[in-house]
Amino acid sequence: MSEPTALPLDESKLPFKIPKDTKPREKIMKLGQMITDRVPAKLRRLTVEDPEYWGLASIVTDEMADVALKMKVRQPMTLPELEKATGKPAKELEPLLYQMSCVGLLEYNWENPRREKQYILPMFVPGSAEFFNMNKQQIADHPEMTAFFERMTFLPLEHITAMVPPGGAGIGMHVIPVEKAIETENHSLDIEHISHWLKKYQGKYAAGPCSCRMSRAAMGEGCGDDPDDWCIGVGDMADYLVETNKGHYVTYDEVMRILQKAEDNGFVHQITNIDGENKIFAICNCNVNVCNALRTSQLFNTPNMSRSAYVAKVEPQNCVACGRCVEFCPAGAVKLGQKLCTKNGPVQYPKQELPDTVKWGPEKWAVDYRDKNRINCYDTGTAPCKTACPAHIAVQGYLKMAAQGRYRDALALIKKENPFPAVCGRICNRRCEDACTRGTVDQAVAIDAVKKFVAQQDLNAAHRYVPPVVQPSLQGLWKQKIAIIGGGPAGLSCAYFLALQGYKPTVFKKNPHPGGMLRYGIPSFKLEKDVIDAEIEILKELGVEIRCGVEVGKDVTIAQLREYDVVMWEKHGVCAVEPDIFEAFDQVDVLSKSAQIYLTARSMGFEPAGTTQEQMDELKRAFNL
Repeated sequence: MSEPTALPLDESKLPFKIPKDTKPREKIMKLGQMITDRVPAKLRRLTVEDPEYWGLASIVTDEMADVALKMKVRQPMTLPELEKATGKPAKELEPLLYQMSCVGLLEYNWENPRREKQYILPMFVPGSAEFFNMNKQQIADHPEMTAFFERMTFLPLEHITAMVPPGGAGIGMHVIPVEKAIETENHSLDIEHISHWLKKYQGKYAAGPCSCRMSRAAMGEGCGDDPDDWCIGVGDMADYLVETNKGHYVTYDEVMRILQKAEDNGFVHQITNIDGENKIFAICNCNVNVCNALRTSQLFNTPNMSRSAYVAKVEPQNCVACGRCVEFCPAGAVKLGQKLCTKNGPVQYPKQELPDTVKWGPEKWAVDYRDKNRINCYDTGTAPCKTACPAHIAVQGYLKMAAQGRYRDALALIKKENPFPAVCGRICNRRCEDACTRGTVDQAVAIDAVKKFVAQQDLNAAHRYVPPVVQPSLQGLWKQKIAIIGGGPAGLSCAYFLALQGYKPTVFKKNPHPGGMLRYGIPSFKLEKDVIDAEIEILKELGVEIRCGVEVGKDVTIAQLREYDVVMWEKHGVCAVEPDIFEAFDQVDVLSKSAQIYLTARSMGFEPAGTTQEQMDELKRAFNL
C-alpha cells in the first residue's frame, strides 16, 4: 500500500490508465526511493502503487537504473567518474547516458573549472518530471508521465508547507516581475530583473515546450495555449535542451519577443532558484490555470511559496476596478469586492491566514482551490451593477474612465466582455441601472446612456477601435479551421472572442446579411441597420470571414464541413462545439427539443420532474461529457 495522503489521485477522472506492474522491479524501486524528496517514501519500501515507482517504470530500463543508482541526486559526475563508478567502458556508457538524457532522467552541464561535461541526476520537481513531459511523443506513448509530474509536485510539499518563510524564499520556483512593472522604483535588486539573468547568460538561450501545458492537456485539464516555446533555458541548460531534442536556440531579441507575448497574455514569469541566488537554468512563462508550481501555491494556501520580493499595492485613486489584476494574480490573492456601506460600516473582508502565523495542516489547504482561490470576487459579490449585467462588464470601470474623458479606454474595457456596445446601448434592458445603489438616494446612474455615448464616439471616429489580438501561441497563425453555423448575436459573439485569440473562424449565414435577430427581429427605429453593420465590420477587421446566403446542407455540404477542425452550430443563442459535425447538430437538436417539451409542459400546467440520475449518466456517456 502506498502512503495515505491528503491529496489522493482520482484515477477514475484520468483519460488514460496508469500501468501498474504486478511484480515490482527492484532497481526501479530503489531508484524512485533514492530520488524522491517525499519524506514518507524515504522512510519505507516503495510499492507499485507509489508514483515514484510507476512514474519511472515505463520509461526507465534496468540498465539505466543501474547507472543512475551509482550517482547521487544533484551531484555532478563526469564521464571518467561514471566509468569508474559503473565499471562500463566509455563507448558503451556514453550512448546510454545520452539516451537517459533524452528521456529526461538525466541532465548535464559544463559547470566546472575544466569545462568538462558532467551528468546530473536531478530531483523529480523541478527536474526530471518536467523533462519527461517536454516531449510530445513521450507523453503520447506514456501519458502516465503527466500524472507523475502532478504527484511529484504536490506530495513532497504536504509536510513542509508550514515551513515556508514569510517574505517568500520560494521552493523551486520564484516569481519575477517584468522590468516595466518596477520602473518607478528608486532602487531594486538585480535578481528581480529579467534582463539581469539574460545578460548573465548572454548569447546562450533555448526555447522549449511547456511541460505543464502539455501534461495538463493530456490529463484532460489543459488550457487553450499552444505549449511550444514558452520555457526558456539559459546557459548550459540551453545546450542540453537542444542536444536532447527538447528545444531550439533563440536569440536575445527572440527571448524578449517571447517575454512580451507572455506579458500580453497575462502569463507569470518564474525562474528556478534551487541552485542558490546567483544561478538559474530556466525562465518559465506560466499560465496560472495549469502551472503546477503556481497551482501548488494555491492548493496549500501558501502564496509565499512562489512570491516575488515585490508586493503589489492598489492606488485607490487610480483603480477603475477593471478586474485584470484579479484574473492574472498567480496566487489568487486579489478579489473584487464592494465598498458599499452597511449598518455596521464598510464591508470588511477576511484576510488569508498564512503558515508563518498559525499551525498549518491539511485542514488549512484548499483542495478545491479552482473554485475558491481563483474566484473573481468575494461571497458578498462585486459591484451590484456588474453583477446584474448579463455580460458582467466592469461597469464602474468604464464609468470612471468616461468621467476622465478616456473614451477609447472605456470602450476597450467594455469590449473585453461585450463585442457590440453600440447595439447594446440602444436595446439593453438596463439591469445594471435597476441594481444601481445610487437609485436608493435619488436616481440610478444613466449607465446605458454612457455606454451608448462611448460607443458612438468610436462610430464617429476616423479610425475605429479594433481590439488587439492576443494569441497564446508563438508559432504564427493557428492552423485549426473553425466553422460557425449561424450569424446571429451568439454566433457572431463566438467568432469575436475566437478572433481575439488569433483564430480566423468562418461564419455561415442563410440570410443575405448577418446579425440574426438584431437585424430581422428589431425594428430600425429602435436599432439602425448601419449600427449593426458598423459593429460587424470590426469582426471582419479581426479576421472573421462571414459568408452570407449560404444554407447548410444545400450550398455547403456536410462533407465540406468535415474539412473543418471544429464546427459550432448556433441556434437561438446555443452553441454546440464538437469536432464531429453530426454530434454538434445532435447536441443542439436535443437541447432545442428538450426546451420545447419543457415549455409545452409548463403551458399545460405541469412541472416536469426532470431526469433520473441513471438517465443523466446515460446522457453524459452519449455526449461524452
